[in-house]
Amino acid sequence: MQENITISFFNNLIKEPVNSLVQKALDEGRVPLGYSCSLIPEPLLSLGKLFPVRLYAQGVSGTQIADNYLSSVLCSFSRSILELAILNGFDFLGGAIFAASCDHIRRSGQHFELLGINKNKPGFFSFMVDTPRKVSASHVAWLARDYRKLAEKLAENYGVDTSDSALSTAIKEHNTFIMLLKSIGGLRKEDRPLISGTDFHKLMVASRLAPKDMLLEPIKKYLVHLKKQDGVGMYRARIMVVGSQCDNPAYTELIEAQGALVVADRYCWGSLPGLEPIPEGRDPYIALASHYLNMCACPRMMEKYKERIDQTITYYNEYKADGIVLETMKFCDLWGYEVLTMVEALRKADIPVVRVEREYPLTGQGQLRTRIQAFIESIEGRRDLQKVSMSTRKRRDAGYDGTATA
Repeated sequence: MQENITISFFNNLIKEPVNSLVQKALDEGRVPLGYSCSLIPEPLLSLGKLFPVRLYAQGVSGTQIADNYLSSVLCSFSRSILELAILNGFDFLGGAIFAASCDHIRRSGQHFELLGINKNKPGFFSFMVDTPRKVSASHVAWLARDYRKLAEKLAENYGVDTSDSALSTAIKEHNTFIMLLKSIGGLRKEDRPLISGTDFHKLMVASRLAPKDMLLEPIKKYLVHLKKQDGVGMYRARIMVVGSQCDNPAYTELIEAQGALVVADRYCWGSLPGLEPIPEGRDPYIALASHYLNMCACPRMMEKYKERIDQTITYYNEYKADGIVLETMKFCDLWGYEVLTMVEALRKADIPVVRVEREYPLTGQGQLRTRIQAFIESIEGRRDLQKVSMSTRKRRDAGYDGTATA
């Protein structure tokens, strides 16, 4: 392993589904398991010789085949995943685990079985986790039972130890990994962050596309490298990105190319609130179910709307953002509804916000660039008005002649 790790190491990992670390693990006889959603517990997919790989379809140029099975008004992420599967892009996986997180992903996952994806590969299986949309003791127990069913499938197909003891160890190792990532994410709170939003996005994507035990040392070395840097250069505005799942750092790069700095990311594949440790020292299956249901900030959770708004505003203030880019994937039913009320709530809180609609692959760059440029200019204009208002207030309080008023 090279001594000095820079972002190029992680950038190379996100270019191909079978990156260098995945290939090394395959050569060692390890088994990658694909998963579709942050409600699928990574520690459970990390038992024994198994390791998790988030389903990722950047590079798919179109969904002409998948559109024969899925409606063209389903989100382009669900169609891209199925397209890549049909084209044998996931033939390296030992299984595909889906969460019934939304109807689009559920239908995409069901077609893995209907179309016999990887049916000739020994041990390959697809599994749908029934994920509740509310949080209560009964919902946690329900999800924990489904996690145990998944564990039985893993033991049956790959002979791994799925005992409470083995899972507790996997949870502890997972917590060590995510706390390291969280320490890097925390560097973005500084007035002059040591890492750009684009580089952090690349790091987050890479962290889900390779075995975590192989990534631990490179990330530690990368943190050492970051702390030797002077930080990012000048920027016009600090931006928080909120919205539907985003695994393409090119979107963050486009925002930052307009002079912004993305300092916070509250979306699926992002770090907020995805880098919180899982409770240890209790029934590990209950711990996983409770953790993932409570941490889920997706609009699929029916009774957590107010909590999501409050959480977003808290992160906005904590990371000292100047505005929010609220991105939604075209045809996403969940975010399509959520965004209407969220925009209103954020504006009531006096937070600058712009909504952009996008596809899974990066398209329409010109329009996106124009929207972001205009948004940054509006933030700068707002800042100038605040300065003028403050200056006027000071002059009024002191008296126009520079003497204090009576």
